[in-house]
Amino acid sequence: MKKLFVIILLALVQVTAMAQGTKTTGRVTDAATGMPLEGASVTIKSTGMGTSTDVNGQFSILSAKTGKITLRVSYVGYADVEKVVEAGSAVNITLKEEQGRGNDVVVSASKRPEKITRAPATISVISAKDLEQTSSFNIGELASKIQGVEFIRTGVNGVGFNARGFNNAFNAKILQMTDGRNSMMAGGSGLPSGIMNTVIKEDVERLEIVLGPNSALYGPNAHNGIANTITKDPRKYQGTTLVIGAGNRDVFSGRFRTASKINNKWAYKITGEYTTGRDFEFNDSIYAGGSVYGPALAIPERIPNYNFKHIRGAADVYYAVNAKSDIIVSYGGSNNNFLSVNNTGRNQIKDWKFSYLQVKYVSPRFFAQAYETWTNVGNSYGIPGYTRDYWNRTHSTITDPNNPLFAAVGQLYPDQAEAFATRLGNRFKETSKRFNAEAQYNNNFEKAGLSLVVGMSYQKDKPNTYGTSLIDANQLVEVTQYGGAIQLEKTLPADFKLVAAARLDHHSLFKNMFSPKLALVKGVPGGSVRLTYGKAFAAPIILFQRASVFGLVFGNGDGVTYVPNGAPLTTTANTVPLQPEQINTWELGYKGTVGKKLYIDINGYYSNSKNFLSPAITVGGRALSVGSIPITTPLLLPGTVTNGVLGGAAFSTYFNYGEVASYGVDLGLNYYFNDNVSWAFKYSWFGSDITKNNIKNDANRDGYVSLEERSLNAPANRFSTTLSFQNMAKGKMFMNISMRWVESYDLYSGNQIGTKVGAGSRGVVYGGVNPLNNLPRNYIKNFNWGALGGFTTFDISAGYKLNSQLSIGVGISNLFNVKQLEFVGSPSIGRLFSVELKAHIPNSKK
Repeated sequence: MKKLFVIILLALVQVTAMAQGTKTTGRVTDAATGMPLEGASVTIKSTGMGTSTDVNGQFSILSAKTGKITLRVSYVGYADVEKVVEAGSAVNITLKEEQGRGNDVVVSASKRPEKITRAPATISVISAKDLEQTSSFNIGELASKIQGVEFIRTGVNGVGFNARGFNNAFNAKILQMTDGRNSMMAGGSGLPSGIMNTVIKEDVERLEIVLGPNSALYGPNAHNGIANTITKDPRKYQGTTLVIGAGNRDVFSGRFRTASKINNKWAYKITGEYTTGRDFEFNDSIYAGGSVYGPALAIPERIPNYNFKHIRGAADVYYAVNAKSDIIVSYGGSNNNFLSVNNTGRNQIKDWKFSYLQVKYVSPRFFAQAYETWTNVGNSYGIPGYTRDYWNRTHSTITDPNNPLFAAVGQLYPDQAEAFATRLGNRFKETSKRFNAEAQYNNNFEKAGLSLVVGMSYQKDKPNTYGTSLIDANQLVEVTQYGGAIQLEKTLPADFKLVAAARLDHHSLFKNMFSPKLALVKGVPGGSVRLTYGKAFAAPIILFQRASVFGLVFGNGDGVTYVPNGAPLTTTANTVPLQPEQINTWELGYKGTVGKKLYIDINGYYSNSKNFLSPAITVGGRALSVGSIPITTPLLLPGTVTNGVLGGAAFSTYFNYGEVASYGVDLGLNYYFNDNVSWAFKYSWFGSDITKNNIKNDANRDGYVSLEERSLNAPANRFSTTLSFQNMAKGKMFMNISMRWVESYDLYSGNQIGTKVGAGSRGVVYGGVNPLNNLPRNYIKNFNWGALGGFTTFDISAGYKLNSQLSIGVGISNLFNVKQLEFVGSPSIGRLFSVELKAHIPNSKK
């Protein structure tokens, strides 16, 4: 494959001499307003030679022949136009606005503007209009209506999404970006910032979700997909927007955005949000007691309250160096309080702060940026340990202060027990940061029908958790990554396009990683067919390498030394240290409009993963050290010793499987009955050979392939459908009615379990017979609340424009209040109602 890739690269860069072409010039404008359209794509049909319009809507394009040529013109939100003209002439072309029929222009698939139907990747777009037609403050909710995306909801405000299976509570498979900036959390987790992001709904121009391996352009953190949020330019979207929203569960949300172009040089925007509410009441089971603490029993989580609060804001200053180049300085931050799920239970997030400072230079040919990202976890703590310690210390049978054991395990008054239960260990402490820098150059060689993108990037992670979630109390962790990428795109006869990209990354722990990508795109009437191949690396996040969480989950970057159950305490074993996962994916897809009414987006994929990175998997034994660093924190399940032999001990860590194949089909249909009524249908199917009882899937090397080790952790089938009515009541009203179905499925995530078998009791995973003592090996989990999914829900949203500046929107999700269990250790999501009043005040004309 590498040899083939090199041959194609060499072929692409061989630009032969061409005769001087014929220059055709013109101007592209809006059919309704007559205003020029900047950035419209203009290509010569059947050759692919193209250009884009300037700020005045003007263009010039070279053709190798004289006589008649066919120009194809496209622009985001407008219907394509094909026009036969005389080569060398001057032409005027008008475009008619037409939303949602494959006319979106995207940037995330190739790091350059291109029509979505010509993008060499599986990509979907959530537009500003889509967001305007939902009354929720939560940007991520609309991901539930995109094919290929596995949407989950863990509470009123807690949403997340995954792609192509194998989900878990610490899922970093999709790279989250904002305006091209890595907006994942800094520090140990490296997880998506999610609800802790700094962007408000009213400042989103669009959200582009690209599925599949994209390491060739974005590095080893983009192995399963990208979610790139693109915010609004203050020069294009001026004015002040004020929003007040409310709903059940005591939800209140106030948001604002103000933006202005001061003069031809300067512009700015400022955004802010204050959102509060109350999550669904749900208490997971915590196991406490035993020994001096009385009888062992299950107790409910101790949760002081279910309230959540998010405060976020950002400020951006734009400076126009010249007519085509900008310097942009951005700062944003958030402060967050809510309940979140992890691999051992739930966390009480308390004053968790997330912030960034970014400087970037943007021009038609060159892009450069540098930014710092910070994470401070505030006073957040783990609920299982907090609950267990509070219960134990208030129910201890040792009440005499003179007892030598009293200081360690004696009974405490409630306020004393509260202080003990929120000590470091249960309470997190983290002040981490990450520095990123990137430079990119692109150019179009029109005569050769060739475009080029080259770039370099650098990232340095400096987590510091003070030993509360990483084993870094005495030895800080630093991880450096840098790499370079090149992408060449060659237009070919018969409306073919060949794209080749390659990236070489160096990771300070895992050394060099080479990621190629190839795509062949064939234009067909109304769209294109594409065949792509991509290879990606998934470097284990720092948490997977160095974790030390609640005495239960440990990192496997350098192996974990442990005493196996059934062995004497003098016998030790070692887990196999993690390696980067290698993902090779083939995709075949079609995107296009059939008969001007039906838009189809379908793709099938096959992936083969070597060194597949597992969710946290249980090991039967007592953990002693992570690499060479001894574990000094108390173990949650240390086991007991009988006649010198260990039994009943357990911990969780992360493993590489030998090899896993996965495959699936994603289908999206949009039918436009007319300009006012449309219907959408989204379906996904996912499968994998991980479900087979094959010894290669024995991740923890205990000699038995458990159900935990062969779970898809995703529904095999799911779909959603939406009927939309636009421009009702003389253009003032809209309404959307949606249905979503998710097939029932089991999920294992560390100590969390949700399965059909065993629902309603403490979770147990059978691990075969232990050869050391010939006894059944059972891995004990948290309480099993049952399988996920298995529901059908209906949503309704509607809005009415009261006047030119004021509008109102309402929305109801889970209309019939069915049981909607979407993740382990989380409540069933009931009916949610929301209403928003929005005012937009244009800038006064000077």
